[in-house]
Amino acid sequence: MVDAMTDAVSTGSSGPPDEAEPAPSPSSAPAKVSPSGALRLPNFRRLWANNIAYFIAFNALRFVFSWYVLDGLLLAEREQGYIVFALGIPAIFLVLQAGAWADRLNPRRLLVATQVGSILVFVGTALLIASDRATLGWLVVAAVLAGATSSVGQPVRASLVPAIVGRDQLFGAIALNALAMTSSMILGPVLVQLVGNRFGFDGAFWFLAILLTFGLLFLRSLQIPERVEPVGPKRSVRADTVEALRHVVADRSLRTLFLLLAVAGVTVNPAVMITIQAFVKEELGRNSGDAAPLFAVMGIGLAISSFVVMRKGDMPNKGAAFQRAMMVGATMTLLMGQTTTYTMLFPLMFGMGLAGGFYINMNQGLIQANTPQPLMGRVMGLYTLIQVGFMPIGALILGLIANVVGIGNTISGAAAVALVIVVATYITGRDLRALS
Repeated sequence: MVDAMTDAVSTGSSGPPDEAEPAPSPSSAPAKVSPSGALRLPNFRRLWANNIAYFIAFNALRFVFSWYVLDGLLLAEREQGYIVFALGIPAIFLVLQAGAWADRLNPRRLLVATQVGSILVFVGTALLIASDRATLGWLVVAAVLAGATSSVGQPVRASLVPAIVGRDQLFGAIALNALAMTSSMILGPVLVQLVGNRFGFDGAFWFLAILLTFGLLFLRSLQIPERVEPVGPKRSVRADTVEALRHVVADRSLRTLFLLLAVAGVTVNPAVMITIQAFVKEELGRNSGDAAPLFAVMGIGLAISSFVVMRKGDMPNKGAAFQRAMMVGATMTLLMGQTTTYTMLFPLMFGMGLAGGFYINMNQGLIQANTPQPLMGRVMGLYTLIQVGFMPIGALILGLIANVVGIGNTISGAAAVALVIVVATYITGRDLRALS
């Protein structure tokens, strides 16, 4: 981390920062490396350090918006669903284009532009709250803008990892990124809650803006390997996206993997990441901000399992590990919806985190290892669409169902749907189980 900070704030010399140590290509990577060897690469260290700041802000985003809606404006779970939907709706329209841009344009400039955009949104939201003008309507606008900046940046961020590290280092790099993400799940909501309790809701948004500003320093010296420009006339974004979609559909294992990601995106993911916050308030009678320690415990579980994956390095039968992790996560979520006390949620969230580390590392590793680099940005755009764009749709649907059957039953029902589907694909889909 010290090296990364030194590299990031350095003014540089007469040559490019990493001229003597270019990022390895898959063809030139050594046969054997340490699973954590990616941190020896200055460019990966810079990207990883920036990812820590970004992930903390990103994972705190849904929490702080929901917290302010539920406890600041004293609104209900339905209005929380509107805000979360507004955060995610830009992904439906932007991430596929962003994936194509990641394969065409300068990735570093895209990251800087989207991060600056997020900073401006957070500053604007903080000013609205401080001036008592933060109505639900203004928050929806802010959420759409915040969702737009993250939707463009995420496919770019994901596509850079295999471009910077070699194939033998890929799963170690993905695990390190997962550690950054899981650490942010621990720190993000907790830090925002602490800052918000001390300085108010506007202070929480100022904290996110300052954090992302600090993260920009690590992008100053980031060097991206030059890509090979495609031969022939340039095609439309739509044609480029269709090519990536065909790649996924043509591969039966990837097709099943993306199907399971879509199922989780509208069931388990919104139930755990969004609806549980309303569950804590409405059915357990606590402040919605009390969901922050639950997310921290889940993040600890994620960090532990991600560390295990990093130490093991490249693992066989990753597809089977991914499906088993999804089964465990769905089971934990099903039980969460039937809990009657706040303390009962802690071991379930920890178990969810342990399974989640394998779930995240395996699905990202499988997709990136089985996708050609020229298609990486667009395929990761599809991945982001499912992971980010489907969650608010699921949250909105779960919110409507919760008004009829109750929040706890809705959480359990969503988990049951996911569990049935993943068990069925595990039994019938040998190709995905053997995918590595």
